[in-house]
Amino acid sequence: MTMRRIWILPVLLIATSVGAKSRDADLNTWFSRDLVPYVEEQLRSLPRFRNESFRFVIMTDDSPQSEGSALVMNIRDRLRDSMVDIPGIRIAWQGDHPGVGLVAGAAPLDCTKNEANYLVGIELRETNGGEVNIRVRALDIEERAWVPGFTRSWQGPLTRQQYVDLRRVIDDPTYRGERDAPWSDVEADLMAAHLAYELGCKLLRQTRGEYVVARNEDNGNVDRTAALVELVGNNLAGVHALQFGAGEANAIIEGKAHRIDDDLFQYWVTITPTNGETDMTPLSADAYVRIADEFQAASLVPENVFDLPQGNESFLAEFGVVRLGHTRACYDDQVIFSDASSTQRLNGECFALEVGTNDDAVVFFLNHQLNYGLVRLSDSACSRRSLARIGRAGNEVRLPLPLDTLQSGDWSEAEGWSTSPRVDSYYAIAATDTGAARALSRHIELLPPRCSASVRPGLEGNELKRWLQELAAIQEHWSPAIAWRSIRVKDVY
Repeated sequence: MTMRRIWILPVLLIATSVGAKSRDADLNTWFSRDLVPYVEEQLRSLPRFRNESFRFVIMTDDSPQSEGSALVMNIRDRLRDSMVDIPGIRIAWQGDHPGVGLVAGAAPLDCTKNEANYLVGIELRETNGGEVNIRVRALDIEERAWVPGFTRSWQGPLTRQQYVDLRRVIDDPTYRGERDAPWSDVEADLMAAHLAYELGCKLLRQTRGEYVVARNEDNGNVDRTAALVELVGNNLAGVHALQFGAGEANAIIEGKAHRIDDDLFQYWVTITPTNGETDMTPLSADAYVRIADEFQAASLVPENVFDLPQGNESFLAEFGVVRLGHTRACYDDQVIFSDASSTQRLNGECFALEVGTNDDAVVFFLNHQLNYGLVRLSDSACSRRSLARIGRAGNEVRLPLPLDTLQSGDWSEAEGWSTSPRVDSYYAIAATDTGAARALSRHIELLPPRCSASVRPGLEGNELKRWLQELAAIQEHWSPAIAWRSIRVKDVY
């Protein structure tokens, strides 16, 4: 399995002490009779460990990991828990985050709770003979060196349940908020406690002045970022790490999320002095969080459905993906945008683009393919002219797609045009004026046509930017006779 590394340590070769490696007992027996007594004795008796603190971690290639198999994680947790109540052994905090469950109460903020001097690492390797080798060592964090003589190992076969746990990978809560172990978007309260702990410790350590921010009196609806900032501020106030006031406020607290990759965001909370002449400096804390995009499932189009017209201000109503009840619409040669290669797949999912019109309009459909650029959707003839559909007021214009074009049919609204979208995007662009429709048609003809489920190289880069600039000029000239809508789709290939 592939393990993600938090930081890299130099590989140091040390000799295994006599009796440190065992094959005579099963894993559980070795753990309770050999490993636990050995680690306890070492942590209590070695002079270098006196008054020091320890964190127990899993390792791969001599580096701590943010995730690992359920088997090695269980060994780590049991070994740590067996040392917690032993006099003379100090265990650094390990869990969701030191701030969780701490800053919400009135207890003082303990900024040493998460500090450790040594790591006790558990590393598991699979052998060529189908067995596993488990090795336990201690690492001096400051020196970045393994403690000489501190080692214990076991090699042997696993039980059936242990083998199942070996194949199940889970996150290590010790590293929650790191890039490789981000929070989820439903854990706002836990992430707020995380950020408040980090920011609170920085506030308590600085000596240049007391930060005072104005309390947010807005009790109305706030966005996700503002709500999280308020949670962080409440946690800081609960442990008296940050003062809140009105007229005497000298700083502001702000939050911002930066997209890192797809649904992964890095969230920053910063306290910034408002007086530029002060020696006080901005303080910040960050954490990674996954914020999933929300998609809607395609609705099934029933036979002979009666729909009331929608009273939207724009002459284009909702644009989205629908699932057709009959697959022949997506492979019949007489149907627009059919795909001859799909005629053998009678049981495939049949989807279509659908847009409502509140006025008579000429509608064109475009597709920005992921990594392949912008194209115009055409029929099986791949005509050099733009394919236009006539929409009547109060009705829908529908363009069936070939089988295999969409995998799930899930979609979400998009805010605008993008020169490099993260997912496949579709556009419906329409005109209510004959002259505007002709201008659009001539401009859209400049795009390569896509005539089947297979992707087609389209406009990208500077060519696409110039095409969009000319489109903007056409829309401005014929405004308000031109309108457009866009959506993003999921699982397109």
